Amino acid sequence: MDVSFYLQRIQMTEPAQTTLEGLTLLQKRHVTRIPFENLDILRGIPISLRTGDLFDKLVNRRRGGVCYELNGLFSELLRRTGFNAHLIAATVYRGDGQWGTEGSHATNLVTLEGGSYLVDVGFGGNSPRRPVPMTGEEIREADGFYRIRPFPELRNGYVLEKKEDRDWTMLYRFGTDPKQLDDFAEVCDVTQYAPESPFNKVYFLMKVTEEGRMTLYDHSLTVVDGLCKTKETVEADHIDDILDRFLAP
Repeated sequence: MDVSFYLQRIQMTEPAQTTLEGLTLLQKRHVTRIPFENLDILRGIPISLRTGDLFDKLVNRRRGGVCYELNGLFSELLRRTGFNAHLIAATVYRGDGQWGTEGSHATNLVTLEGGSYLVDVGFGGNSPRRPVPMTGEEIREADGFYRIRPFPELRNGYVLEKKEDRDWTMLYRFGTDPKQLDDFAEVCDVTQYAPESPFNKVYFLMKVTEEGRMTLYDHSLTVVDGLCKTKETVEADHIDDILDRFLAP
């Protein structure tokens, strides 16, 4: 993996300093320039979890990917630039007391300056732009707040929450045990091929912006810009134009 090319991909000219400020810059540049997208899954192109293949797709071919690709390659970048980082597994909250497949989301935990931070560049439009401290401190973003609190039902467990209006909403629960990217191979296959997976049926494209996010679900495009939200249906003959918007730098 060529670190300098990776940094160019997220429009950085040199490695970030191994400080909270440097980590914040890396995360924000990544989520606002490399989208979450499932185009290869829809096209029947298998996802590879090998570092070289991920680098070719996300950096050389300027594509996006799903969480295993995005957080997997970003975790490698963090380690190669001096950060103490490792992958962890999370379980997505579906709402109404229902949880997704256990441990099916890959994200990162970074230890820095005496504290630990959740650093996620692969949770679509709800990816934070900055590290979320494990202390419970609330982090303010353009489109809401994030925080982490203990999750007693899981051993050494925590939950990431977001507040956009008045109420906090659970996004996912997670543990802190280190994982390797290969540990996600089975759930990655479920994401690609299982009949119950939503990712092999319709478009899932999400990109964080400076003031909000863009989300294409099937042919419905939602744009959040600060407190303003718009939604429209994208006709089939305009879908390529929308895809280009997501993949643009």
